[in-house]
Amino acid sequence: MQFTVPKFLERESVVAFGLTFKNLAIMAGLGFILFVLYYILPKVIFVLLTIIVGGGFLAATFIKVGGQTLPQIIFHSFGFLLGGRVYVWDKKRASSPITLVEKKVKKVEKREAPLKMAPQSRLSSLGARLDFSPKVSGEENEV
Repeated sequence: MQFTVPKFLERESVVAFGLTFKNLAIMAGLGFILFVLYYILPKVIFVLLTIIVGGGFLAATFIKVGGQTLPQIIFHSFGFLLGGRVYVWDKKRASSPITLVEKKVKKVEKREAPLKMAPQSRLSSLGARLDFSPKVSGEENEV
């Protein structure tokens, strides 16, 4: 039995806790950065940076727009903003939007086909054989 296999699957395999390998690596990096910041910074600044950095990492990990992750969208937007643009203006039309064009009309001569005579039918040949003249024998028709 043959089965149809769908093409272009965009599905990554799940490694642990419902996360893909890429998401798990990002979360591990976030944990390491927060661990280091916990011992370096005072508690108030650590809590503020945890909210900011943690939110950024979580957004980069789980937000997808149009099939693209947030880092890809940010990278493409910077490329668009910093890239050069070329504006081309090429005027090809005349000054008037309406142009008059003369078309030559060819005169076509019609040739008439000769008339075809229909062959004589049997009815007309039968009518030619019958005689519709009044009887001469002296009998008159009564009305």
